[in-house]
Amino acid sequence: MTAPVPVPRVGISSGSAPDHGAAELAALTLSCGGSVVDVRAGKGHAWEGSGGLATLRAAGADVSFVGVGTVLGDPAHPAGGCSSLPWLEPGLPVKVFAAEGCTAPGRLDLTLAQIRALTARVGASHLVLIETHHGYAPVDELAALCERAGTGILLDTMGLARIAPDPVSAAARLSPMTAFVQVKGFAWEHPATSRHLPLDSCAESTREVLAAAGPLRSITVESKAPSLAEDIALLLEWYATDVPAVGEKSSP
Repeated sequence: MTAPVPVPRVGISSGSAPDHGAAELAALTLSCGGSVVDVRAGKGHAWEGSGGLATLRAAGADVSFVGVGTVLGDPAHPAGGCSSLPWLEPGLPVKVFAAEGCTAPGRLDLTLAQIRALTARVGASHLVLIETHHGYAPVDELAALCERAGTGILLDTMGLARIAPDPVSAAARLSPMTAFVQVKGFAWEHPATSRHLPLDSCAESTREVLAAAGPLRSITVESKAPSLAEDIALLLEWYATDVPAVGEKSSP
């Protein structure tokens, strides 16, 4: 008998509404039909100065993860700095970046020390999520680092399309490490220059990547397109009506 596919929580990233205070961000998410938020710390988003995580939760939104500006393998981000990062707490995933070459000799020790310091704050290495992002580590290096250090992936669909010529195969490669995804609409033919678009503009490609990524804990919309409610409704429709197909892993 096939085990049921977990249905991910759906919601909004603070990057979609950086001027919304914590209670406002939670209310926006809930009004759109979502239940979870992810938040970026250190970028001036209003949630930080209006009650933070406690207010988000009190207003009815769960928190998927906190994003910080730490770059693994970058000497400008020493491991000791992870000890003073705000908003990190046991059990709550933290999202970071990874420099290209972070696993190279001479840089790997720093990378692993940073991961150990972050793990000490959140409780487990798999709660340290590395974002797929243009200008940082490529897919193969991300996979190798996760396999060695036990870290996870925050799969940003636009970021993945910018670093991988075949995002579906790349998502499948990273699927064992992926439980959290950020989505947005964009032009898949030229992701490097596309502006943010409604998610239905690239529904088929997004669904293929989500299917390849496998079972997920949360999907949050990080987009400047004026379509947050529609984007969340689309995600809820996909998982409500076709959960097995969306959750099924694709072959690389």
